Amino acid sequence: MSDSPNESDGVERTTDHTLLRSVIEEHGGYPAHAPHSEGEGDRGLLRIGFRDDDEDLKQLSWEEFFDEFDEKDLVGVYSTDGSGVEGDRPVVLRERDHVDAEM
Repeated sequence: MSDSPNESDGVERTTDHTLLRSVIEEHGGYPAHAPHSEGEGDRGLLRIGFRDDDEDLKQLSWEEFFDEFDEKDLVGVYSTDGSGVEGDRPVVLRERDHVDAEM
């Protein structure tokens, strides 16, 4: 699969909150922050956690997640064919500018 997310290689992107939440939950994911990633004026690295991860993530409410998702101008990139987008992760977050440049 190419690094360029597009429909032809089973990868799509969305900024739609309802769709992204549905895709994340369908894959057993939850909204989270990476531990100890807070910086000056930043609440931390926004992540999608998965129950089988070893990573110790701080779970967020969906409202907090999407407020920050919009504030940081992110896009959800997800697999439509059952493969992983990044390794075995079926859903990842990317900066919109980077995803747009790859399209």
